[in-house]
Formats: sequence, structure tokens, C-alpha cells
Amino acid sequence: MASGAQATSGSGTAYFDNGQPITANMWIQSVAKGGCGSFASSAVMNVSPNWIRNTTSFYQYGVGSISIKGVNVSGSGTSNPATIQWTNSNGARGSYLSGTVCMGWGSFYLGADVAATAYYYGNLRTASAHV
Repeated sequence: MASGAQATSGSGTAYFDNGQPITANMWIQSVAKGGCGSFASSAVMNVSPNWIRNTTSFYQYGVGSISIKGVNVSGSGTSNPATIQWTNSNGARGSYLSGTVCMGWGSFYLGADVAATAYYYGNLRTASAHV
């Protein structure tokens, strides 16, 4: 992050029946009107689930298209909200997304939501965070 840059972060946790947590984390650099900023989101567990998914959505107030750069994942990067998603089913304990997001030319606020979803211990759980 650049010196002097501001950022917002948030997290949320849900629990499986056996007490294991799943946590959603969102970090986004503060963006000036019509500008761009870095972001990072994650879905993490302390154990290896059957699969774990990170679904990150960006929303704005104003006009113009949201642009997401630096990630190569499934999703739509121009609608409002713009959503991207990554699922790991290889024994990984997390699913991570990062890159740059730009708000529309006539927008004055950019925010983000992340949903961390996993299947583990015969259960499906979702944790969420909003910034």
C-alpha cells in the first residue's frame, strides 16, 4: 500500500457443528471519486474442508462501470455489483483474491462484500464481511 493511503477492512466468522470457524476477510483501499484502489479478500479455515469458496462483490454509488483488474477468475467485472469468485477443492484451507478495482467515472463511493463458503464436516457454512 502506498504511503499515506487509507484503507477499510472487515471480517466475519461462522462456525461448523464441531466448532471449527470459517472467516471472511475484506480489505479495500479508499478510492477517490472515479478512481482505483487495491483490494484483497479471503475465505479461510484452520482445517482443510472438502471445498472453500471466496465470492467478492463490489458496489458503487453513482454512474459508470466497475472495473476489476489483476485477477483471472470467474465472474462479472462491470455490473453493479460486480462479482468475482474462486473455489478451492484441492485440500487448501483458504481461497484468496486480490487486485485493483476502479469505480465508474461518475461514482463517488465504492464498497465491497465478501462471502466465505465451505463444505466441511457434512455441513455448509457461510461467513460474510461488508466494507
